[in-house]
Amino acid sequence: MNAVNQKVQKALSNTDFPDLKFLYSPEVLAQAPKILEELLEEEKADFENKLKIKDEDISFEIFEDFSKLDYFFGLLEHYQWVHNDDIIRKIIEDFEPKYVDFGNEVSYSKRYYDMLKICLENNNLDQQQARIISKSIESFDVRWISLPQDDQEELKKINKELSELSQKFSNNVLDSKKEFEYIITDKNILSEMPNDDIDAAVHRAKEKKKEGYLFDASQWSYMSIMKYCSDQNVRKDFYDSRNTFATSGKHNNKALILKILTARDKKAKLLGFDNYAGLSLKFKMAESPEQIINLFAQLSEKAKPKSKQELDEIREYFKLDDLKLWDTGYYARKLKEEKYSLDDKQLKKYFEFESVLTGMFTIINKLYWIEMKKLEVESYNQDVSVYEVSQNGKFLSYFFTDYFYNELKRPWAWANILREKYENNKKIIVNVCNFQKAADGKTLLTLSDVETMFHEFGHATHEMLSCSTHSELSGFHVEWDFVELPSQLLENWCRDRQGMSLFAKHVDTGESVPEEMLEKLELLDNFGTGEFILAQNTYAMMDMGLHSQGIPSSEEALDNFVIKNYDINSSLSRGDVYSPHTTFTHIFDGWYAAGYYSYMWAEIIEKEVWKAFKDSWDIFSPEVSEKFLRDILSAGTTKKASELFRDFFWRDVRIDAFLNEKGLI
Repeated sequence: MNAVNQKVQKALSNTDFPDLKFLYSPEVLAQAPKILEELLEEEKADFENKLKIKDEDISFEIFEDFSKLDYFFGLLEHYQWVHNDDIIRKIIEDFEPKYVDFGNEVSYSKRYYDMLKICLENNNLDQQQARIISKSIESFDVRWISLPQDDQEELKKINKELSELSQKFSNNVLDSKKEFEYIITDKNILSEMPNDDIDAAVHRAKEKKKEGYLFDASQWSYMSIMKYCSDQNVRKDFYDSRNTFATSGKHNNKALILKILTARDKKAKLLGFDNYAGLSLKFKMAESPEQIINLFAQLSEKAKPKSKQELDEIREYFKLDDLKLWDTGYYARKLKEEKYSLDDKQLKKYFEFESVLTGMFTIINKLYWIEMKKLEVESYNQDVSVYEVSQNGKFLSYFFTDYFYNELKRPWAWANILREKYENNKKIIVNVCNFQKAADGKTLLTLSDVETMFHEFGHATHEMLSCSTHSELSGFHVEWDFVELPSQLLENWCRDRQGMSLFAKHVDTGESVPEEMLEKLELLDNFGTGEFILAQNTYAMMDMGLHSQGIPSSEEALDNFVIKNYDINSSLSRGDVYSPHTTFTHIFDGWYAAGYYSYMWAEIIEKEVWKAFKDSWDIFSPEVSEKFLRDILSAGTTKKASELFRDFFWRDVRIDAFLNEKGLI
């Protein structure tokens, strides 16, 4: 083992925060394939030895161990997600099939399955230990460990194929977006745009040695054009351009989608399910695709009148014959400014990035007594910050942030755990976003950006506060349609005036948001919720339909299904160019396959919890926050999600709070 390998092995064994600048350095990446191979061989040997343990010596402890392979590969995957260049991509692509092969070897080991059952039957396990072993046995049962060997081998091939297809899907999305540039030379059509957005567009153009204003594939560019560009033809052209991502040529994802759907369907049927949605829901709160479809039909029925009312108000005010998808952002923003005197450009000035971050930490401290101590740690990017997290003086985890956009980073935002708790291990949790960093001066966020920051931090706190000593029972392991509860709940504090008072300060004067602006924000709090719910329903029903209603027979049939789904679920006119499926990484390279409904499902639950805070007349109520911390956050997945909810409310979920909060009743 050479010096670099030895240093990496030592870093992986260290329970403190890892030296990511070193682990992502060229010298380590050059050795990464060899290090991964060595770690894989070590784990294979350990697994073989584990299988030889005598029945009478089987105890719970042999099923709990720390995997340096998982840890190192997870660190490399994270780097690919935030810096997807050819070097890290090749490392992942070359090794992942071997990684999946070993996972299959464990997942279909009859001896390992029998050892789990022996452990459950012959040991005096406590409640948490019994739940872990029982869940593991259930996973084996769902994988039909008793299937004939030929079928098991087929499942292993499918698992590997899906891993490769998903990786390719994500890379196609990134590569097609990376190539996209949109130059505007007419400054007049950008006259309504915030100065910091214009400055960023100028800065990007200069970086690329271009004239004019450069907009790219980032969400920031999309929102800037859709909300502030006064030229409808440019808005349409920009919208259409984004809808061509990964739709043709070498980055075409349509054929990949059909292959992914086919492989998933084949896997589900081998395992005894009617379709992949049935397999996906086996480990979620929802019981069937029909239950979800019926629920979302109810939501659409409630949301469509409100959506129509909102769109009619825009049409009537601006005397428009029709509204297209590329028009709504622009005219909704102008309606707020002209009719309700609420200017998003002025509102942004109260959401300076550092002030929001500090305020968010203050809010979480008031709720759950969490303290964030910033560490002076070098990392792979100068914008990465690292914190030591504690509660009442007790260490909880490390937390690091990577908040700003770069063209090599995956789109959207996410939370992840890079090292789980095990014995003396210290958890490492990360939040990643794609905010547009100011070229000069202080970065200003939109209210939507602020909600995103709070959302991802809600995920992080769910993991930080999980009190189980077993990583398998932490917050990130709850049922997937419950996992969004803490994240969506925390968003409420950034919209409520009591929470906003802790971070919304004018970037120049330091003054709080004026009362008049707060009143207008509250007045317009539900404006657009009708269309938002329909849009979420469109994505959720596309996902559920593709995984439960049969696989489209061709790329054309796939496109037609997506378009028909939109027409059924939306009240807005679309254009001829509409292909959100080709960049839908949530379901084709993520954890949300047949599960995108989880966002709305969890929001229904979240509104019940938020109502409990509001009904206490104090959104920082110690009684409510302590109860939520005890019954849900710290409980992680020590119980089923439905039981956690009943512990908090002493009843099952109701939809009334959601409908009321969204202005639908």
